[in-house]
Amino acid sequence: MDLSVEGNSARIPPGSHICQLYNKVDEIRNVTARLLHVGLNASERCLFAGTATSVREIEETLEKMGTDVAAVKESGQLLMQSDREPFLVGKRFDPYHLLSTHNTFIAQAHRDRWRGVRISIDMTWLTRDVATPEQILKYEAASDAVFTFQNAPIIALMHYDYSKLPGALVVELLKLHPIAVVGKYIKRNPYYLNSEQYLLKILRANRERASQDGGQEQRKRG
Repeated sequence: MDLSVEGNSARIPPGSHICQLYNKVDEIRNVTARLLHVGLNASERCLFAGTATSVREIEETLEKMGTDVAAVKESGQLLMQSDREPFLVGKRFDPYHLLSTHNTFIAQAHRDRWRGVRISIDMTWLTRDVATPEQILKYEAASDAVFTFQNAPIIALMHYDYSKLPGALVVELLKLHPIAVVGKYIKRNPYYLNSEQYLLKILRANRERASQDGGQEQRKRG
């Protein structure tokens, strides 16, 4: 099994784009460690990015699962990142830059003859104080388009602390993920909108907003 949450397991195919909503940081540890452990055993290159504490806890859990963490890190198969800077642009969050780092990671892994890649990022840690809800949604919609619909050789698991997010953003995040981990459950999302549908929805909303703003401006001038 690729994904395991407190006894609930699921097979996750390449191209999967998964959202975990958590409210305790230690919820990241077991889900991510299991995902990475399976990937490492399958000759895939793996990356986790999060706080230094999360990195340490996941490494300890991987060791308990039988992974020689020092060896896979030395070989370049496992990357553990607790510095946000490589994912940002001048301390700013750029959704397309982050997606570009994933594509570069996939390409390099392919050149190094790994069978695929797994990426897990604590997005609450990464985007804190540097990203707007709109930027986060742009990143997730673009990721869905690239990973899911191009059948990319990647499993991407992104973690969000829902207690720190506006309720409306949580709802929108769920719409953009075909698979979600919420609490103890792995859920196939019945409300999932593919990226094309979602982007069309955003364009319509922007047009309506622009039309309303234009009407208000005309009334002010009149």
